Amino acid sequence: MKTDYIHPILSCAQSREWEETLLGNDSGRQWEAMNRAGSALADSLSLDIPERMGNRTPEAALILVGKGHNGGDAIIALRHILNRFGAMRAFLVFPSGLTRVRPLVRRCLDDLQVAHSSRLSFASLRKGNAPSIASQIRGLIGGVPIDLCLDGVLGMQFRPPLRSPVRELLEVVNGMKEIALRAAVDIPTGLGDHSDDLAFKVDFTYATGIAKRPLFEASNRSRTGRIRYLDLGFFDGCVAVDSAGVLTDGILEFRRELRDSQVHKKTFGHLFIVGGSANMPGAILMAVRAALKSGVGLVTAFVPESIAAEAAANFPEAMWVALPQNPTDGGLTLEGVKRVLPLVSRATGWVIGPGMGTGRETEAFIKGILDLSDQPVLLDADALQPCIVGRDWRCRPCVLTPHVGEFIRLSQRSPGVSVDDSEVMEFAGSHHLTVCLKGSPTRIVHGRWPIASPYGGPVLARGGSGDLLAGLVGGRIAIPGNDFARAVCQGVAWHGWAADRLAREKGQVAAKATDILDFL
Repeated sequence: MKTDYIHPILSCAQSREWEETLLGNDSGRQWEAMNRAGSALADSLSLDIPERMGNRTPEAALILVGKGHNGGDAIIALRHILNRFGAMRAFLVFPSGLTRVRPLVRRCLDDLQVAHSSRLSFASLRKGNAPSIASQIRGLIGGVPIDLCLDGVLGMQFRPPLRSPVRELLEVVNGMKEIALRAAVDIPTGLGDHSDDLAFKVDFTYATGIAKRPLFEASNRSRTGRIRYLDLGFFDGCVAVDSAGVLTDGILEFRRELRDSQVHKKTFGHLFIVGGSANMPGAILMAVRAALKSGVGLVTAFVPESIAAEAAANFPEAMWVALPQNPTDGGLTLEGVKRVLPLVSRATGWVIGPGMGTGRETEAFIKGILDLSDQPVLLDADALQPCIVGRDWRCRPCVLTPHVGEFIRLSQRSPGVSVDDSEVMEFAGSHHLTVCLKGSPTRIVHGRWPIASPYGGPVLARGGSGDLLAGLVGGRIAIPGNDFARAVCQGVAWHGWAADRLAREKGQVAAKATDILDFL
C-alpha cells in the first residue's frame, strides 16, 4: 500500500539499516539529521511541557547523555529549549564519561557550551566510581526540583542486558520523585528489539525519524508513555507501507485545503446518525455536535420522539427526525425503520449506536436500518454486538470504534485479557471490515496492517469522548470522494490532535469531553 500519510513502523534492526542506507558514513548528512531531530524534539517538548506545568516556566532540566547520536539529539534539543526558557538551568549526566562521546556529539556539546555555558553543570560517571551514583546525582543538582528529565542514553542501539553504570543511573533517576516530566529520545533506554527488565521511566517518547516497533508492542505499552512521532523526512513522498504504520501530520492537511468556490452543501455529503434513548440522550447529542464540525455538508439525526424537540432547539444546524420509542426503556423500536426508509436515498454515510441501549427491539431496529443502504457505516457503542457485527460486510465499507472492553465482548474472548494487534487484524479480516481500537495508542486496522495514531492522551479518558470520535469519523466517511481508510484516519487523528491542544491549555483534569470541539 502506498500512502502519503502513513510511515512504516520498523524494528530497531531495520531502522539501523534504513538510516545506514540513507545517511551512510557521511558525517555531513548525519549532522544535518541530528539537527533536524534535535530541533523537532525541542518543538514537540515545548508543546507538551505546558500540559504538565501549565503557565509555569520550567527552571531546571536533567539530561542523560549517551556517547552516540541519541545523546547528540538530546543536546541539540536542550540548546533550543534553553533558548526559549531564559531562566532554565541544565544538569548533564554522561554515564559513559565525557571523553568517550562520538565526534558529532562532542560538536553538539561544544555548540551548547558556546551558547549557554553559564547555565550548565556536568557529571561524568564511570563504572566503579565512588561515591555512589545516587550521591553524584544529588551532588550535581543540589536539591533543585527537576522540571524535565530527558533520556538520550542508548536509543535503538540497545542490546540487553543493561550494564553498570547505566543500570544504576536508571534506578536512581526512576526513583526521583522531584522530576515533573520524563521524556525519552527515540526509545527509552532499556527497550529495544530485545528489552531489559529495567527501562527509563517515561511520560513521553519522541520517536525520531522512524517509529520503532518496540514502542508499539503490547508488552511495552506501560513502559513507553505517550508516543510522539517526529517526521524528519526519512520517508519523503508516497511510501510503500508493507507492515504496521504510524500516522503522520500529513493526515491533517485536509484542514488547510481551500474548497472550490462553486460548491454547495450537498457536495460534502449527508450523514445520518441513528441513536439515543430516553434514558441516555447525551451520547447522540455529542455525536451530532462533533459531526457538525467534521466538514460534512448535512447531518440528520434519528432519535426517540421524547428528545427530538429539545435536541432540535439546542442544535438547529442538524435536522432531527423523531422516531417511535419503547415505553419500557425509551429506546427505538422496529416501527421506526419505516419512517427512515423514505429518506434513505439522501444518505452518503451512517453512524449507528450512540446511546441506543441494548434491548431486543433496538437490536432488531439496527438490523433493519442496516438492510436499507449500502453506504459507508460506522458502528459504535450499543451497536457493537456480535449478532450485528457478524453479518457480511463485503458489500459496503464499515468501521467499528470499540474500546478494548467492547472488542473483547465482540470477539467473545475472556474478560481481562490484553488484546494484541494480530488478534484485531484477524477479527477485521475475517469480518471484512475496519476496526478502530480506541486506546493508547489508538490503532486502525484496515486491510493487512494496523496503523497507530500518535495523537491524544489521558484527557480522552472520560465519558463522551468516544461519541465525539464517532461523529467526527462518521462525518469524514460521509464526504463523497473521500477514500474510506483515509477518512477514518482523518477523524481519529483530528480527534486526538484536538485533545492534545485541550490538555495543553486546560490540563487533563478540569476538562469535559465536549471541550475538545473548541480545539478542532
